[in-house]
Parts: sequence; structure tokens; C-alpha cells
Amino acid sequence: MKFAYNKDAQVLNGLNCEISAGEKIAILGHNGAGKTTFFNVVAGLLKGYEGSVKLDNTELSRMSRVEMARKLALVPQKHEPLFPFLTRDFILMGRYSSIGLFGNPDARDLEIVETAARETGADRFLDRPYNALSGGEMQLALIARSLAQESDVLILDEPSTHLDFRNRFIVMDLVRQISETRKITLLMSLHDPNDVVQFADRVVVMHGGAIVADGKPYEIINEKLLADYFGIRARAISNPEGALFFKALEAID
Repeated sequence: MKFAYNKDAQVLNGLNCEISAGEKIAILGHNGAGKTTFFNVVAGLLKGYEGSVKLDNTELSRMSRVEMARKLALVPQKHEPLFPFLTRDFILMGRYSSIGLFGNPDARDLEIVETAARETGADRFLDRPYNALSGGEMQLALIARSLAQESDVLILDEPSTHLDFRNRFIVMDLVRQISETRKITLLMSLHDPNDVVQFADRVVVMHGGAIVADGKPYEIINEKLLADYFGIRARAISNPEGALFFKALEAID
């Protein structure tokens, strides 16, 4: 699959990737590698791609927005709230693919919202305005809204951006647990290889709009890959429990 914003801006260069149900996949790459563009194409937000992109064996170009929303939910990298919706109503928006834009939610829709809020911890602030939430709370509400769609695939574009250390762990561990509990396919773009090793069972490394590595994090991420594609000299450190993390030593010119 290829995608270009115009003839002089080729962003994706022949991506070939097959994703199986239930996988937890991290897309790892530096800024400008094409991760967000890839997600927007897969989510049906960008048209005009070359090649084939299929969801459940159906080409995206043949699917309506409602059909896609029933199969795939996207948590964007950035979300600027425009109106002071209550968080409860914001999460309820995830049901629009089922009830329609002007339909009225029934008892089941409201129960799905409550369940999604409890799963994510957003039930603590359901009756607060969404635009008054902290960054970490907004992220939890966004994930809850996506869960309310009851989609089979959850895409998170840099879910830990702008979060402090504690909230980053909470959000990442939450989506891992939800993926395993609900049997949801999880696709997330990350910057930190340590997050990939801890929270994903497969990593796809992107560079220059192409896939340069694909496999299990422990097998794919190493000191050479970080030097070649991220310009970082790092040291891999393991402990007797088998945990692995990478310590950045210096940037490579």
C-alpha cells in the first residue's frame, strides 16, 4: 500500500502488513516515519491510497463510515474539545454508529457507556465537563468512547503523549488488559522501545514510510536497530527475571 498527499509528498512507500485478530501490535518509528498517516488510512480517514487495504476481507473503499466504525475504533493523537459536553455524553458518542446521529440511546446503550467507563476508570468523572478534564482523564474518556463502539480493532495514535510517568503506565497497562479481556486487536504507535517491550507482543518498525522490521519485540528491537533508524546509541539491559529495557547513551550525528 502506498499513499501520497501530493505528487511531491510520498509518505507511505509500499507497506505490506497482515494483522491477525487479538494481536497487540506496536508501530515504532521516529517523528515523520509515517505512523499517523498509516493509521489514518487504515481508519478510512484518508482516501486515494494505492494498493489494497482490507478489514475483515472487505476493501476499505467499499465500506461506509458506519460499517467501519462498527469494526474499528480510533483514539487520535490529539483531541481538542470544542464544547463542554459532560464526559458521560462524550462517551455516548461512541454509540452513534449503532443508534444513528439523531437516534435516542436505549437502556442497553447507556449500560454500555457505564461499562466502558468502569473499565477505564472514567466513571469517576462521568458528570464533569469533558473539556475540564486533565490530560490523563481525557485519554481515559477517549478510550472509553472507543470501547463503547464495541469494535473489534482499537487503534491508538501515540496514547502516552503528554502524559506523566504514572498516567503513561496507567493508560498503557489499561489498554493491554482491555485487549486481552475483550479479545480486541490492538494497534498503537509508540516512541519508546521500552513501552513496546513491556506492552506489545509484536512490533512493526517504520522508517521513511516503509516497514523495516516486523516481529516479536525481544527479537526485533536491539542496539543496532536503535542506532540505524533512531540515531541513538543505547545499551540493552536485562535482569534475572527476563525483563529487558534500553538505556539511551547518546545521540548519533
